[in-house]
Order: sequence, then structure tokens, then C-alpha cells
Amino acid sequence: MGSATVGSDWGAYTLMLQGLYAIIDEGVLIGEDLVRVAQDYLEGGIKIIQYRHKHRHESTQSYQKYLQRAEAIGALRSQYAFTYIINDDLDAFQKVGADGIHVGKDDFSIEECRKQVGSKIIGYSSHSLAEALEAEKRGPDYVAFGAIFPTTTKGPGHPIQSVEKLKVVVESLKVPVVAIGGIGRDNVQDVVETGVAMVAMISALGRPQSKNRVTEARYFVDIINKR
Repeated sequence: MGSATVGSDWGAYTLMLQGLYAIIDEGVLIGEDLVRVAQDYLEGGIKIIQYRHKHRHESTQSYQKYLQRAEAIGALRSQYAFTYIINDDLDAFQKVGADGIHVGKDDFSIEECRKQVGSKIIGYSSHSLAEALEAEKRGPDYVAFGAIFPTTTKGPGHPIQSVEKLKVVVESLKVPVVAIGGIGRDNVQDVVETGVAMVAMISALGRPQSKNRVTEARYFVDIINKR
């Protein structure tokens, strides 16, 4: 497990890199009120939220709307204590005063991010043990690993890894590890038993098939926090 003490415009508090890691993805939650989604997650006890919009640069208008939503989600920290991560956008990270940024091999480098974010949180996506170990040497605060199971949110460039490989990564790295990819009710317990610090979810939380999002969040929070 890991932790970081980070200051923000909404006050300083200890940010724990552990538990359920919710990703709010524009490409998955099409047409949804994303600020309402974030609030539902927070009401359900989630303490880490990442906002991701892969197509934010399609137009100036699209980017401005993205920034507005990013700011509105961040403003929820006046009501809830949570770690707020922006995906792959240093400008947005700075403008909204986020707690951290998450990148992968095709994004800003860990070194460039560190220059701009200082002591704030940097997360990195990896897809093999070798990549995870190499990333750790470059100084991220956590490393994500996946996809653990088949998932519609990752393409053919993201091969399935398995719980067994996840366990090896968890045991090999010193920084906190995030499991991601295809995790839901039927397999979350297997993931938790690897000792992973955080469990990331997108579809299982964002598209709960007419289930209440607050209730669904609480379900997963309880399982992950029981260890």
C-alpha cells in the first residue's frame, strides 16, 4: 500500500493509494451526467476517481466541455475527501488542481510529468511485468497492470494478463499496483486476493445494468476493503 500527502485548492489531506479506483470514461458513459456519476461513486464510498476522455481534442468546443466537467468533478472535493486523477492531460491537471495524473507509454513521459506536477501523484499503465518494472525505476507513485480479464474498453494492443501474472507484478514491485481490465462481481475476489493495492473499474461501475450506482459502488468498496 502507498500514501501521499498532497495539497489542493480544496484543502490538504492524506491521500491513500488503496481501495476501489473508479475511472469515469467519456467513451463508456456516453450521454451520462458525469458529475452526477462521480457523486454517486463518492456517496458509495469510493476514494479515488480518474477522469478520462480520449477524444477531448476533437474540437475546441469538445475540449472546453471536457475542462468544465473536469473542474466540476474536482470541485466535489469541497464535499468529499477523495484522490482526483486526470488521465493524460497536463494542462487540464494544472487548470483543475488535480491530485495526480495518469499516463501510459504513448503519453507524456513520467519524467516530464514529474517536472510539472512536483510531488503530486503520477500513475503509469503497464501491460507486462518487464514494462511495470521498468516504469517503477522512473519514479511513478503507482503502476497499473492489465488487462486482467477480457474487456471491451481495451483493444487488441492490450493483451489479457491473468490473475496469476497480476500476483507476480504485485510481489515484484515496491510501489502500489492497480489491477484493471474486465473486473466485476464474478472475479473481484480473485483480484483482491493477490494483495493488489487498488482495483480499477470502468464498466462494472458505470454501466451497472439498471442497478443503483451508489449501491454498486458500496458493494465493491466493502469487498475490497475487507482484506
